[in-house]
Amino acid sequence: MTDQDQDRPALNEYGQSWEIAAALWDGPKTLPQIVDHFYSYIRLLGLYRVTKRMERRHAKMAQRIEEAVEALVERGWVERQGERYALTPAGREEARKPIEDMGRTRKMLRRLAQPQTVSQVGLAVHLGLAALKLPAALLSGSVGLLNDATDTLLDGLSSILVYLGLRFDRERAANVVLVLMMLGTGGFTFYEAVRRLFVPVEPQVDVFTFVATIVSAIVCWALYLYQRFVGVRSGSMALITQSVDSRNHVIIAASVTAGLIASRVQFPLLDTLVGLGVAVLILKSAVELAVETVRSLGEEGADLSRYDMALAGWYEQFREAQLRDWMLHLVDVEGVRTRAGLVAETRQALDFSDHPTLRALGVEKAPVAEETIERTIDQLLAREWLLEDGRLTITDAGRERLDRRTREGKPARGWLRLR
Repeated sequence: MTDQDQDRPALNEYGQSWEIAAALWDGPKTLPQIVDHFYSYIRLLGLYRVTKRMERRHAKMAQRIEEAVEALVERGWVERQGERYALTPAGREEARKPIEDMGRTRKMLRRLAQPQTVSQVGLAVHLGLAALKLPAALLSGSVGLLNDATDTLLDGLSSILVYLGLRFDRERAANVVLVLMMLGTGGFTFYEAVRRLFVPVEPQVDVFTFVATIVSAIVCWALYLYQRFVGVRSGSMALITQSVDSRNHVIIAASVTAGLIASRVQFPLLDTLVGLGVAVLILKSAVELAVETVRSLGEEGADLSRYDMALAGWYEQFREAQLRDWMLHLVDVEGVRTRAGLVAETRQALDFSDHPTLRALGVEKAPVAEETIERTIDQLLAREWLLEDGRLTITDAGRERLDRRTREGKPARGWLRLR
């Protein structure tokens, strides 16, 4: 193999070469249009070429893509048509593979976003965690871990109830049962913790016990995010209830870990107190959910806005801040001078309908709604970063804001966080 062959893209794997082929799926494109195909993924996340560092990254990416396109011309996947590039029959056959794969990924993601699938995943996770935590609790004698393991085992049953409730359109009834189970679990763990105050048992802590607790915390945190996301998205109160329970397990795992550490330093009473705290936490969550369930019984649908994930709210604020900075960039650097022109530029940049890969994945719709674009412009005017007097102009305050974002060697803070 020659050095030149070693430098060429590996065409037998997914990667840049197949993505270039997919970019040409709808027809010939110029090199800047091919580069923009790649950059669309970044815009989809809410990131724009505002900072100097991002400009340099974009330039390097464009150079690599140009080299890859030339390599594909040599390999016979792509042919030149003046200033544009088009797929050959061989290249079109190769482009079909990543696009079809994205189609399969789309079906898988849709299935994962179904509430019934979430309940099935929850059942498998809870049974697996119970199989891990019950032996650890029995071997160590930790009341906190035993209560957590018992609750986890009952969560497996609750997942079955949620699945049946969703399957047979009895979700509200299933949610009532879930809340009652959580109240019962909280009462039992509270009784067990109080009993241990009078009949103390010193836990025997080992590595397996710590591993079981830490693994439980990590898995339950991931399950909480999954259940909460699908629950809010689908409007399922039963999944919201399960997500609260999964979140409790994360807190419980941290508390149990503290109790186990206390036992190692000859303070076993703390483990009993942790078990008591676990019981109180479960009861508190159960009471709150019971109140919410009672309120929802007389309504067509419960208000789930209070259960929106904080991370999603933060990300939305981040996207809007990035969009404001980019609009300032369009006015100050790109020379957009009218409101209609600014709306059109933004709409075009966020329209991914001509992106074959994102279209196959089902995310070609603009993530920023039309009203969001108009609201963002109004915010720029209200903050006096832009002025509109027949034409748009950037103010000194707006330019100062943009300069902070584009200063040489200093990336936008949002980009730094997401790297």
